[in-house]
Amino acid sequence: MGTFTHLEHRFQSRIDLLFANGWQPADIAHLVRRNGTQRSTRLVLGYVSQLSRRDDAPNRAPQEWLAQLQELGVYQPATGGRPASIAGGHGEIIDRWVRAEQLDHDDARIIVIETLAVLEKAPRLSELIVPPARWGNSNKGQVRRPTPNAEVDGKALKLIRALLAKAEGTNFEAEAEAFTAKAQELMTRHSIDMAMLAAQAAGGSAQYGIESRRVHIDNPYADEKATFLAAIAAVNGAKCVWHPAAGFSTLMGFAVDLQLTDVLFTSLLVQATHSSAAATAHDKQLRTPSFRRAFLVSFADRIAERLEAASRHVATEAEHDYGSAMLPVLAQRDAAVEQAYAEAFPNAVTMKAKSYNAHGWHAGRAAADRADIGAGAALERG
Repeated sequence: MGTFTHLEHRFQSRIDLLFANGWQPADIAHLVRRNGTQRSTRLVLGYVSQLSRRDDAPNRAPQEWLAQLQELGVYQPATGGRPASIAGGHGEIIDRWVRAEQLDHDDARIIVIETLAVLEKAPRLSELIVPPARWGNSNKGQVRRPTPNAEVDGKALKLIRALLAKAEGTNFEAEAEAFTAKAQELMTRHSIDMAMLAAQAAGGSAQYGIESRRVHIDNPYADEKATFLAAIAAVNGAKCVWHPAAGFSTLMGFAVDLQLTDVLFTSLLVQATHSSAAATAHDKQLRTPSFRRAFLVSFADRIAERLEAASRHVATEAEHDYGSAMLPVLAQRDAAVEQAYAEAFPNAVTMKAKSYNAHGWHAGRAAADRADIGAGAALERG
């Protein structure tokens, strides 16, 4: 019998309960990593593997669930004649983990107890994917996204990401402006085109296809990053709810808008981080948490203004193509998202306003004016 056998059942039971309470594998891994280390995350993933094998996840789990397991290294899809399988999760997880990490038993016990405490404090969440307790006998025939024409076309998304990556990577502002301007045009126009296509397929109605997804947000400055995400989401017709205890935001809206919000947030966060570092490079006194928090929120506030201007310009161009049919469709989509959000999060409250470092605020706004979202080029053509 292993040294930690008495804790095995507590881990298994807790993760089972978290799944039943709306948590997904990626959420649990993020929570533990955020409050612990990669080492404690590997411990928890051992249990995720064990429970995935017990529940026959390769043959029963929804495709979204399997995608998370695969990203975490738990699930290996069928390839080259080999059947799909679960990696790891055999035997007594803690004892195997202690040996693999080459830990002293006293040190291991501390990590185990601290990790279990994190899991036991996790709150109940809204359910976005059917949990293991309610999986059917087989996932055969399931598709990851059942709604047709709901997400960004793979080719378009690849191009958008490539353009944003080039905008982030170049040291020449003119090049970055050109790359990001094109990406912004593709994103905004693609969203409108998908909305019109879907409305046409539904006989003119926009009451369909609203989804939710979670965006994991890392420390430091998680509150400020969540504010940044919410600002970008609002411009793109999505709603955003921040769950500080869990360390993620829930985005709600149409799938195409959620994807584009996520992609743009990732890119602009990289730009904000680089700009913040540049703003403090020659003044060590500015390298404080208060400066960086203020910088990020101010950057987000100004970026949202610029994104809104770019969005209005592209929408005006699209209206020339679609005529009077476009505005009612977009209005219906906005109303549908608002209604779904109100039903899903009736107790959501606005984050309390904070006081921010003045130097950081002004520096963040100035950096946002220089950020490469493509608004300037779009507006000049108008």
